This record gives sequence, structure tokens and C-alpha cells, in this order.
Amino acid sequence: MLQLEAPAKLTIRFKIVSRRADGYHEIEADMVSLSLADVLSIRATHEPSVVTMVADPLLGGASRYQVAVDSANSVIRALDFLGISAHVEVKKRIPQGAGLGGGSSDAAAILRHFGYHGDLGEVARLGADVPPSLVGGHVRVGGIGDQVEALGDIERHYILFLPEFSISTVAVYRAFDRIGSDGGDNDLFLAACEVEPRLRALSEELHARFLRPVLLAGSGSTLFIEGSFAELGLVAERGGSNAHAAMLPSAVGEVVAVGCHAEPRLRRATTTSKE
Repeated sequence: MLQLEAPAKLTIRFKIVSRRADGYHEIEADMVSLSLADVLSIRATHEPSVVTMVADPLLGGASRYQVAVDSANSVIRALDFLGISAHVEVKKRIPQGAGLGGGSSDAAAILRHFGYHGDLGEVARLGADVPPSLVGGHVRVGGIGDQVEALGDIERHYILFLPEFSISTVAVYRAFDRIGSDGGDNDLFLAACEVEPRLRALSEELHARFLRPVLLAGSGSTLFIEGSFAELGLVAERGGSNAHAAMLPSAVGEVVAVGCHAEPRLRRATTTSKE
């Protein structure tokens, strides 16, 4: 059985260019792959596909890491897209509803593993974050996520702040269509705070504590700061999967801080093992 990693995706700049007649939004964004990653164990088979999702958070509760295995599951959809059967176990380290593209990265890992080299516009049907996750590394993204330009690798460290709550991407875009942007690095920040007021409270608390810019990952709910654990005076309680974590109390509940770094393009950290 082969093991491969599906890196989280961090949006470090996000602009909405326009809203199309079909309701989709044209974007311009810069994204990087992170060392925080889900781990997939995969074996091709002639039998019907079997997909298992295992919650494996660095710290905190497991509820946001539990993913349904049904027709909407990103791994099942990727296998169906390729017309391939496989047995796949996914250890989830990337929470749902966090703006980190975990499901899309899992789908992209399946596509990469089975050698997909087709049109990025086709795989965008699996999710807007699948094309940039398929290319990987530092990328510039346009269109509805289907236009991806590979940029030079960058060496940066980030602290992700994962609150207990998640945010609906659909609800955030609807709010954006009503209220627009505040002109910051992420056009969805104002809308995300309208959908989930605790996000603004947490952002202000983190800024007051660390005196650094606090940014929104995608449509949230993850906030992030550029820097390392040492630079922010944090001490890791647990490490693993090329990341380390600490639990922080806050006014909106416990927050998991995850220290990680940008990864180069198309990382293929794979190992083989006997079943």
C-alpha cells in the first residue's frame, strides 16, 4: 500500500474580480501548499472502491475532522472522475470548514497519484480548489479557480489559528455579494465576519496579543500570521506531519495554533509499505 500526503492550501492573497452571470465569482489569488497535510494510504483494486476517513487532529476535538463517505466525498468523486477503483484510507489532519482546502487536496492527491495530466478546467468540476492543489506549491490562481500559474517557491513560516467553529463558504460569498470588501488582503474577510462575528473578535484578540497582521485563510474560519512558533513566543504541545501545535485559550473558546511552512511545488513524499 502506498502512502502520500495531501497538503493544506493557504490563500495568502485573495481578490474577487467580478461575479459572472452564472453566479460564479472570478478571482485573483496567491496560494501556497503547506507542510500540514492529510495522509492517504491507497491501493488500486478491481473491486468496488472503499474509502475510509479517519479523524487525526494534531490537537483538539475530532468533530471537524470527521468526513462523510458518500457520493459528495471528494476522494470518491476523484476516483469516479478517473474511472478507477481503489481502497483509500485518509487520515484527516486538515479540518473541514477552515478555508484550507482539505477535501480538494485529497482529491488532487488521487489525481496526481494516478497520473492525471488533463485540463485543469475539467478537474475544477470537482471543486474550485482542486486545480491549484493539483499544481501545488506557490501559485497564482485566476478565473473560477481553473487558471493556475506556477510561481517560484517561497520559504515562509505560518501560524494557523483554528477555532472550534467552521464557516460556510456559500454563506460567505452570499454575504460578499451584499456588502463587498473592506479592501484588505482577503476580499472575503468582511463577509466572513458578518457570517460569523466570533471571527472578528478572534482576529482582534490575536492582533492585540502578537502585534502582527492577522489574515483570513480563504473563506475562513482559519486565521493566520506569518512567522514561526519561536518568533511568536509559542511552545509546541505536539508535533507531527511536518507541523506542531499548541492550544490557546481565547474569548471565543479554545483555538489550536499550528506552526507550519510553505512547501515546494508538487511534493511527492511517498513511501511504500506492505499490508
